[in-house]
Parts: sequence; C-alpha cells; structure tokens
Amino acid sequence: MTFSSIDPGEMHQLGYGVQSAGKGLAECAAQLRAILNEVELTHPGVAAIGRIGQWLTEQAPDLYRRRDLAYEAEKVDVDVFGNPLPGAVILPGMAQIDESRIIPARVRAEAAQAAPLFAAAARGDAGALEKLAAYKGRLSDPQFATALIEQLGPQGLFALPATMGTRIRKALDADRDSAAAIRRQNRDVLSMLSKALAAATDPTKNAHLNRKFIEEFKRQGRTEIPAPDMGGLTNPGYWSLGQILAAAPKEAYSEWFMGTIGQDMIQWDRDYLKEHRTRFLPKDTDVYNLPAPIDTRPFQNSDVIGAADPIAALMTVASTSRERAQALLDNKDLLKYLMSDRRPQWEMGDRGESLGEAMEAAMKGADADSKRLAVMATQILADEVNPHVSFNDAGELEIKDPSELDRLSGIRDNMGRILAEHTDDIVSSYYKNYARAKDGEFTGIVNGRPIAEFSPPDIDLVLLDVAADEKGYQALLFGQIAHMRGRIDQAIAAHDNTFLQNVITNDSKALGHLLEARRLALVGRGKEADAADAAFRKMVEDGIGLVPIPFAGQVGKVGIKAAETIYENFVKDGYAKAGNWLVEQAGHAGGKTTKAFGDISTNEKTAEQLLKQMLESSAVAHEYYRRDALDKQVFVVGDPPRVKAPHLMNRHEYDAFADWIEGHSRVPSDFGEAQQNVLTGNHELRKSLGASEGGHDG
Repeated sequence: MTFSSIDPGEMHQLGYGVQSAGKGLAECAAQLRAILNEVELTHPGVAAIGRIGQWLTEQAPDLYRRRDLAYEAEKVDVDVFGNPLPGAVILPGMAQIDESRIIPARVRAEAAQAAPLFAAAARGDAGALEKLAAYKGRLSDPQFATALIEQLGPQGLFALPATMGTRIRKALDADRDSAAAIRRQNRDVLSMLSKALAAATDPTKNAHLNRKFIEEFKRQGRTEIPAPDMGGLTNPGYWSLGQILAAAPKEAYSEWFMGTIGQDMIQWDRDYLKEHRTRFLPKDTDVYNLPAPIDTRPFQNSDVIGAADPIAALMTVASTSRERAQALLDNKDLLKYLMSDRRPQWEMGDRGESLGEAMEAAMKGADADSKRLAVMATQILADEVNPHVSFNDAGELEIKDPSELDRLSGIRDNMGRILAEHTDDIVSSYYKNYARAKDGEFTGIVNGRPIAEFSPPDIDLVLLDVAADEKGYQALLFGQIAHMRGRIDQAIAAHDNTFLQNVITNDSKALGHLLEARRLALVGRGKEADAADAAFRKMVEDGIGLVPIPFAGQVGKVGIKAAETIYENFVKDGYAKAGNWLVEQAGHAGGKTTKAFGDISTNEKTAEQLLKQMLESSAVAHEYYRRDALDKQVFVVGDPPRVKAPHLMNRHEYDAFADWIEGHSRVPSDFGEAQQNVLTGNHELRKSLGASEGGHDG
C-alpha cells in the first residue's frame, strides 16, 4: 500500500483545472490544424499540442478518483459533479488515501471492452460468450473486477439475470429441452460475474467498490428491474443478485459483503414480506413469472427444479465458511425473521435447507461467536415450537399443526449437528438450570473457555422439534454418547470418583431428556414409537459402550494432565462424528461380545446397559479393578495376567467377565448411581414441556 495525504477540495479544483486545460489544448490543436489545412501546411507542434491535451484529459479522472477516495475516507457524500452535498461535514486538513486503490487507465479500458460482452452474452450472443473466455483469468484481480463492476453499474449488473430469465421463459414456452443448454450458458456468464463481484466487494483488497457505489447498489437492489419483452414484468434487483450468487455457490465472498450487502438483502426480503404479506417464489411451471436463469435444485437428493429464491442462494454462499456465515447471521432480528416469519417462503423452496447449512457453519464451532449464535437460534426456535405443544388428558403430548413446524424442516438435521457439538454445554446447562439468557449474556467463561448458556426449557423444546428428523436425532444421540464415553473414561483414568459420579449423573439425565424427546416427537405426530428406540437399542446390543477411546491406553504413560489432549482429540472433529466412529467400531472386532439383551424393554433400560458397558470398558482400559484370581479366568491375557479388552472378548469370555467384574471393581456401585438418572431426565423433560404429574413412566 502507498499512502498520500490530500485536500479533497483542492484535488477537485486541480482535476477541474487539468480537465479544462486538456479540453482547451485539444481545441487549440484543432483550430491550428484547421488554419494550416487552409494554406496546405503542417507542423509537428500541432500534433504535440493535441497529445498533451489528450494526456491532460486522461489524467483528470484519476485526480477526481483521488478526490473521491478522500471524501470516502471522511464519509462525505457528494453529488454527480463531485461537490459535497448540502449539510456535509468537511473536516479541515488533509485526508489520507491509499494510492494503490487507483485503477490504471489501461485496466479500465480493458474492463470497458469486457462489460458489453456480458450484456451480449446474456442476450444469447454465442460469439460474445466465446470472447469472454479470454477474461476469466482476470476476474479475481481486484483492479479489473472493480473496474468491470463499476463499468456495468448496479442497474446494468442486475439487468443481466432478468434478460437471461426472459430467454428461459421463451425457451420453456417454445421448447423445454432447449432451456437446459441456455441455462448452462447462463451459469457460465453469471459465475464469471459472481467471481468479479466477490473480488470487487472485498475491502481487504487494494481495489474495491467505494461507499457511494455500494449505496447505489443497495438502492438498485430494492428497485424493480424491467425484464425485456415480458409485457412490463419486473423483478427486484436483489432477486437478480440472488441468481448471480446461485451460479457460483462456492465463491469466496468477504465477511464485509455478508454483513453489509447480505444483511441488506435479508432486510429487503423482510420489508417486502411486510408490505405484500407474501412473496411468491417463481418456478418453471409458473408461466406468468420470470424463471431462474440457471437450474435451481434446492432439495437434497432430488432432481426437481425448485423456486428461484435469492435468500437461499445467499445462505448457500455464506455456508462456505464460519466467518462468512457468522457475519451474515449475527443479527438477532434478522435471524428471527429467517427462522420465524419467513417460514411460508421456505416452504415454497428448500424448506430451509440452505438456511440450515449457513446456521451450521456459523454455530457449530467451539468459539464464543458460534456458541452465542447457537443460544440465539435455540431461543428463537423454542419460541416457534412452544405454541404447538400440549398434553391431553391421558398425559400424552400432542403437536398442534405440525405442518407449520415442518415448513422449516430443512434445518432440523443441521440443528442436530449444531447442538451435538455443544453437548458439553447442554449437559452443564441441565445441571446448572440456567434461566433464559438475555441479549448480550448468551455465553460465559469457564476455565478460560467460552460456554453456551442454554436454558433447559429452550433445549427441551428444540429437542422435541429436531428429534422428529432421523438425521437430527442421530446427530444428537451420537453426540451424547460420545460425550459420555469420553468423560467416563477420563474420570476412571484419573481415578477421580467425584468427577465420575458427576459425569454419570449429569450425562444420564441429559440422555434421558433426549430419549424422551424422541419418543414424544414421534407420538406427537401420530407415529409409532417403540418403548425402546430401535436404533439406540441396536447400538447397545452391538456393544457401542465397550469400544475403547483411541490412545486412551497412553494415559498412564503421559499422566492425566498431558492426557487431556487424548480426550480432546477424540472429539476434535465433533461429538457427532466421534459417536459415529463408535457406532462403526461397535460389534466389528474380536469375538463379537454382542448379544440381544432380553431385559432392554425401555429406553431407560437400554441407557443403563450403555452406562454399564462404558464403566466396564474403562475400568479394564485403566486397570481399575482388583487382580486376585485373574490367572484362572478365561478372559485374561498376558503375563502378568490382565483383563482382555471387552470389545475383543467372545460371548463366553464376556459373560464370565461380567460376573467377575461385579465383585472386583467399583462398576456395580457406579452403575447403581446411574440407574435412576435417565428416568429422572425423562420426567424433567415432560415437566419442562408442561406435562402434569403422572403419565408416561418410561
């Protein structure tokens, strides 16, 4: 970067003077040339005067741009002539500008050649599309990209998708098969524009669009853009922007873009909805509307062309990084709009799948912002679910108008993964029984780490919604199992009985909340729910609790303090992924200890078996047992003798081990402590949701 200090007013005068001098010299050269032509003479000085005049004329725009940069730095608005608007506050003295933001005239000339090619390609000019290929490598260059977008202007940029939509409508009306080829061409053009727009709106680059351009960009985003040859049909500029974003869903837009343009798009969408009560999102089958210029396939595992939803496209682009997603969603009012008032619009499109992806990117991390946004989203979703929940006289939960909740069903699997990553905080929240956090108080600090302060009633309502989705429930369950597995192993490795009792109590209750939420979510929607969740029972029957934590055997060698990284590494990719790894390992090693436990008739009994497996496996892994009479046992290996890892035992060995460990370890007493806690969590959830005493007992 190269900085200089200038007075914007003086720079304006200098630019005007240079421009006037250039114009005067050019006129002088023309007059001299005319005089000499009359007497049939020439003189090289005439051409020199003309060149000087042209050079001065070419320099004036750069001087004006320096003036504009100075005013931009001071946040002074100017009119089209560069004069400060009435009432503008102009601070005395010099303003510092970054000279590297001045785009060379050569680059602007190249951009001026490229801009009309985009307009021609949008109209279907194959030659223009071919010529545009020469500029593909330039589109990520901030100087060229900025010059190109400035050359097009907001109105010209937003007109291109409308022109493309017109071509698609005519193709669909005449020959639907031809529309696919046109859409592929449109995607090529729009993806190029998206790359240029991303580069031009990144304020960290040496060249980028100025504040005045962005204000006009926002204004045009709310302006209706006419679609050519469509009988007066128009679309808002931000609809067009959505189509540009949709063409390149992986494009790396800046955090600034998301927090400025992206949030303004959402505000526009909200304002439109308030004014018109609904927004119809056009599909190909809607013959009186402008269709998407490219294929729009928003539904997971579907070939159906959906609605051309600009907000869905924005969410998809934002979901490509945590920072982008957080910058876009870090506004509670806008997030509430997206999760609440906008539900009818999501139902027309992807049912919120794109929103869910952006939320997951923004909220799944261990950083303070992820946790803060996760609490925020939980509160909003809980408020949406709460009016739909009631209990009948038989004590069973009923969900009123579940289709209203299902309008945003696309976020359930994402919310499951979000909450799974915050399992530690959720377990703690049930123990600490937080009241609903106020704005600005969503997170706290414990041992130097941020924690999310969820309130149990909010979590219970969200569990009730998320657990209706198979993937969402699975993520929650995997997260809870992985958390419990790691903490039990850590407590036994440290021989810390107090820590172990706390883990058993708190994790068991949290698991009870989840299992009951799953049952009620299904029953409340009129579905069958086994007394013991079939998926959960299968995991326990396969011995998921017996799977040892990777590298946990190193604890005795490196010490408890150093071994903390072992347990952190176990879930470094997320609690849900750690739980999935346990499932994959269960029942696939050694002698197959798995068996169908005849007494697992309820979720509570299944959870008890899970806890028993975890206690047994960790007691063996860390040799937390008495060693008498080991040499006579069938489940022993090595010299000196030690207990074989339970997941490597066969059925005969495991049965003998289960009898022996009962009299040679703390497992029975620890297991006894756990038996009531899952049931306690079950009752706590029902009470939290408003159930009367009695009812389902597990």
